[in-house]
Amino acid sequence: MHLRFALAAALLFAGCHPVAPPAPDVADPAALLARARAEAAPVPAFAQFSAVLTTPQQSMSLSGTLVVAPPDRFRVELRGPIGPAQVIVTCNGKDVSAFIAPKNTYYRADDADGTLGRLLAGGEGLRGAAVATSLLLGRLPELTTPPTLTAVGPVATAAWTRADGAAFTAGFESRYGHLVDARATDAQGVVLFSGAWEPAASPTALRVKLPTLGASADVRFDAWQAASPADAAFALEPPPGAIVKVLDLSGAPEAQPAR
Repeated sequence: MHLRFALAAALLFAGCHPVAPPAPDVADPAALLARARAEAAPVPAFAQFSAVLTTPQQSMSLSGTLVVAPPDRFRVELRGPIGPAQVIVTCNGKDVSAFIAPKNTYYRADDADGTLGRLLAGGEGLRGAAVATSLLLGRLPELTTPPTLTAVGPVATAAWTRADGAAFTAGFESRYGHLVDARATDAQGVVLFSGAWEPAASPTALRVKLPTLGASADVRFDAWQAASPADAAFALEPPPGAIVKVLDLSGAPEAQPAR
């Protein structure tokens, strides 16, 4: 009996991982903000991930690759169980493009900052591509004005509110100074974007919702690795024969290219 108990205990403790102590409460949110801002800029990196993508029509389990080159470039590829990428999204800091293989449709917006900034309730002058890149990396983004700061427990919250009532809020935690949640609402209070991150040195999980697009994704990242991506990784041209449309992330009916 004692031998069985010892073996059971050994197996139990062999499967346990060290538990990190709880993050300390935030005593000074301004100091935490300064620490987050002073952190060294992340290097180009990539990670494989698994995701559950949900739309009004269906829910799909996918795998993918994310390549990020701060401050404002990224590439996302989504794949099904077999075969090549079914969805590719790229941003080179100037334009943002997407190719949806099952629909043979290519989307493009020449103003990456404006297109991504509007999705994040950004005003004039917001570097939307850089903000989106920061969010993919779980880092607190740079916005154009100083935020209002509050703190509860181990999380500080930075809030930016435009004159018309549109707002962006971001919660960041005391251990790493990285994001735990973020939310963007338009002038009418409609949620445009929300995200939740598991606090870590690099993102381990991300839950993102885009209500105006009717989409959400639950993402789990594998280990991040340093990368040296070529500029071509962030450029996406329409494949031969693809239907070409203007990329619109407002949730309005799809815009057609100007003639």
